[in-house]
Amino acid sequence: MRFDARRLRAFSTALITLAVAAAFHAVIYWKTAASGAGDPNIFLSAENLSNVLGQAAVVGILACGMTLVIVSGHIDLSVGSLCGMLGAVAAALAARGVRFIDAPVSGGVPRATDGTLAIMVGGEPKDVEEARPVLSAMGAHIFHVGPVGAGEVAKLCNNLIAGVSAVAVSEAFRIAEGFGVDPKTLTNVIAKSSGNTWVMEAAHPVPGLVEKAASSRDYEPGFTTDLMAKDLGLAVNAARELRIPVLVSPAAQQGLRLASAHGLGKKDFTSVYKFLKPSSNDAPV
Repeated sequence: MRFDARRLRAFSTALITLAVAAAFHAVIYWKTAASGAGDPNIFLSAENLSNVLGQAAVVGILACGMTLVIVSGHIDLSVGSLCGMLGAVAAALAARGVRFIDAPVSGGVPRATDGTLAIMVGGEPKDVEEARPVLSAMGAHIFHVGPVGAGEVAKLCNNLIAGVSAVAVSEAFRIAEGFGVDPKTLTNVIAKSSGNTWVMEAAHPVPGLVEKAASSRDYEPGFTTDLMAKDLGLAVNAARELRIPVLVSPAAQQGLRLASAHGLGKKDFTSVYKFLKPSSNDAPV
């Protein structure tokens, strides 16, 4: 898949008018109705789109000749509201002959750079299959989760586990360090034990243990502490709406919020490890 920067710049002004009240990171797959099957597909990455539900968005998409739109990103809405919004967008576009899927991604900066992201797709099966070659340019693991909106639900559930894991791994390594256990040795032990997790393999919170981890780059963010705290909050609210008791994710969210309050909000979410440093011996607790 080849990206034509000149064509993207030419279309960027038109697409920026498609925007949303909340900050929204989107990747839009663009294929004009007049293009043949062998013509190149066009990607556009845009930020701060607004008013996705507005008529301007629908008119803009039709004016550009899109036949299939793929959106991947985050909106600060409850899960139910987000799924409802995506469903409304899909319905509005379908009435005008345009198809729509949601396709959030996971894997952070290293996998984005390598083109090996996991992509969770919501939409009609035939639309997902048509989009698969385009999605394959970004990710190595593409999953059709269900109807429009299901991809966002899967991403939120994934982030719940990743966020909780980051806090748990950070706590465990702080305890081990306090008793003099070498972090690298402990990492090797857990890698072959029941506590192994993706966070340790790819995003280890302890600096210097995983070369591509954010912690080895002064916690340069792949996914910020503030964003992870937000997603855990959305997960907790979704559980409340469904009357599902949740115990660990609210505590992890509070840990991330405290880390943010101590200046780590714009750092990678694994920087919670820095916040969890031991208190002074002079402290009461």
